[in-house]
Amino acid sequence: MTGYGSGSAAFPGGRVSAEIRTVNHRFLEMKMSLPRLFLPWEDEFRRQLGAQVGRGRLELSLNLSGRTPHTSTVSLNRDLARAYRRAFSELQKELGIDTPLDLRLLASRPELFQVSVQPQLSQTELGAAKKAVDRALRSLERQRSREGRFLRRELRGRLQTLSRFGRAAARRSGRVQTAARRRLAERVQTFLAGTQLDQSRLLQEVVAATQKSDITEELVRLQSHVETMMDLIASHEPVGKRLDFLLQEINREVNTVGAKADDAPLRHLVVEAKEEVEKLREQVQNVE
Repeated sequence: MTGYGSGSAAFPGGRVSAEIRTVNHRFLEMKMSLPRLFLPWEDEFRRQLGAQVGRGRLELSLNLSGRTPHTSTVSLNRDLARAYRRAFSELQKELGIDTPLDLRLLASRPELFQVSVQPQLSQTELGAAKKAVDRALRSLERQRSREGRFLRRELRGRLQTLSRFGRAAARRSGRVQTAARRRLAERVQTFLAGTQLDQSRLLQEVVAATQKSDITEELVRLQSHVETMMDLIASHEPVGKRLDFLLQEINREVNTVGAKADDAPLRHLVVEAKEEVEKLREQVQNVE
């Protein structure tokens, strides 16, 4: 389901801001845009998001502003220090200096030392980041809930249309079956005019021939699937995948009705039902 949520949280000296965007997708995919400091905790953010969002393509963006603690390290170029010591020792010998080598002389050579300052994420900042993500998730959920209420009404209306299709198809099919039996019986009697017929046997053969175009079972299963979908969209649980499956079943029943339909008005009804199923399929992609 498409949505957007944002949140922020402060820590001493700074603030963390979080933005979450979601778009429709059959499965759950996550993309992270994190400052370098947060990269070691990417899996924690994924678990935090996955606990709230079960379906969709999701993007999390974190921003950190303000002061951060730093750690400093000093690296000594030992090979260069040894070279300096040898050079100073040789110089002492040449000049006849007996005093020990003063370490302050080496310390004064900046090229011997490399100082690096690395920012370090504190637990306070990490906690602020998780709080910002949680607030963004709540903001996202509010927006998705509003869209969900609209989507529920949309799905319910289209399912009601499919129910009406089933009732109309059943009425039309009954008339078509009755007329088909009558026409078939009349043709058989005309073809076998003057021949003694077993009326009971004739009736059995007519019924067997017309049963091939009977759509009663398909319509019963169709209505059952529609009612199940109605129950699911009223639920507050993630039902997107189950709705996907039921729509496949509904589509199969409608196609079977179309294949058996030997009647122009009934075929028109099938075309309209297929249009509703396709619209339902598009909307169900928005359901988690």
